[in-house]
Amino acid sequence: MKNILYVFVLSIFAGTFYSCEEDESLVPTPPLVDGLYARLDITNKVLNIDDPENSYFGGPLTSPSGRIVEYKLYVKRRDAFGTFGDFALVKTITSFPTELKIFRRDIAAALGLTESSLLFGEEYYFYAEAFDAEGNRANWYSLSAVVQTSVGLKNVFRFRTTLQNQAFFDQQVNLDDYDNYVNP
Repeated sequence: MKNILYVFVLSIFAGTFYSCEEDESLVPTPPLVDGLYARLDITNKVLNIDDPENSYFGGPLTSPSGRIVEYKLYVKRRDAFGTFGDFALVKTITSFPTELKIFRRDIAAALGLTESSLLFGEEYYFYAEAFDAEGNRANWYSLSAVVQTSVGLKNVFRFRTTLQNQAFFDQQVNLDDYDNYVNP
């Protein structure tokens, strides 16, 4: 009887430890997409309408694992009336690391517009896809919810910028507070 009691207590004790292990199937993050995550350290967050030749949105774009062979970046416009257009391919990048620079003229060309038709206060939303040598694709929906909602992780699959005038820059606006990773 004493042995049965020990076995019973031992099985309860072992069951308690076993149940404390995390069940991986309950973790709400998708499997990692090996090597298809890129990083964008934005250094220029807002386009200056008064300096179209020198003002760009972008910064260093890297592929930490070196497995991305193609990065396609699309843009769509939210005009001054709040109307959204469709996404259009603005850039294809095939070598990393690189300096991603998106000028006003690049956005206009992608959308089939003239540069002068892009107006003060408009917003430009970017969406990207990354591909490896085997053709595997990663995009915003490949990321876990944590990465999608974390500003500090510098994901390169969804972000935005606006077109402002020189007065915006002259106001000493803290561009660190200008969050380019929030989308509607």
